[in-house]
Amino acid sequence: MTRGRSPVWTAVLVLLSVIIMLLGAFWVIRAVQHSSSSTVAMVGNESISEQEWVNELKRRYGKEILTQMLNHQAVKLEVQVRHIAVTEEEIQNDLAERISGYSSPADFYQEMNTQFGLSADDLRQESEYQIELEKIATADIKITDAEVDAYLKQYEQSMQKHQFDLAWIELDTEESAQQAIERIDQGEVFSSVAQSMSVDTFSAPQGGALGWIDQDDPFQPPELLKAIQDMQAGDVVGPIALSTGHYAIVQVTDIRPAPSAKQSMSRETARRKIALGQAKPLNEIEQQLREKYNAYILSVAE
Repeated sequence: MTRGRSPVWTAVLVLLSVIIMLLGAFWVIRAVQHSSSSTVAMVGNESISEQEWVNELKRRYGKEILTQMLNHQAVKLEVQVRHIAVTEEEIQNDLAERISGYSSPADFYQEMNTQFGLSADDLRQESEYQIELEKIATADIKITDAEVDAYLKQYEQSMQKHQFDLAWIELDTEESAQQAIERIDQGEVFSSVAQSMSVDTFSAPQGGALGWIDQDDPFQPPELLKAIQDMQAGDVVGPIALSTGHYAIVQVTDIRPAPSAKQSMSRETARRKIALGQAKPLNEIEQQLREKYNAYILSVAE
């Protein structure tokens, strides 16, 4: 029950997540290979050697990492042939779009470092690679100025939306909804009531948490969205009658107002994103480039 994204952007996010995971594993392997210590971990009196660790990483991720390294080299060669350039503005726009799903740039970079061991420079390089690959994939696709204008207008409108961090309690009868609101009014913690009473099996185990949603999220009940428009952080409202016949009690945990200054997007970036919807999948482009430049793996040592 989170805000929706376009199929193209969802595919891009999945690809980026895979790339980040594989490169993270690659750097771990490389670091271990240069380690001077033969023992990297202990369990009781049993030790795990660096070679055992390296072998396990290679067994699990070796082929994938080598394939991604070949992809990077093949894309670099194609960029040179096509005279493709990536501007600093394009890189910053790409990073800003990734960061937009986090509460702040600091949170984004901290999570990338904590989860995958990637620095800001690593992410910048990966962003540059992603843009180069997208430009190769869309090089022969023609997009009109009218299509770009429409895309930019839609993008600017999306940047003006408020976001709400919501939790809710869904009940199947008005009577149970009244009981839930009474428990909250008497001082019981909202999340505890949600865990014990909500019939929404998705959110109940998380104390009713729905996460961050847009003010017009199409995946949320319209009655809920209407109710939260004038709420403040910390407010609880309900019962709300839903079109399904159920009832809801909603808590607004926090609010992100629409940015006062719109995040800009260049026409070139907009053109590329539109073209991606008509292009072949990026993994197919990578495979074609590997074949074009005769890239192959000799072996993956166990």
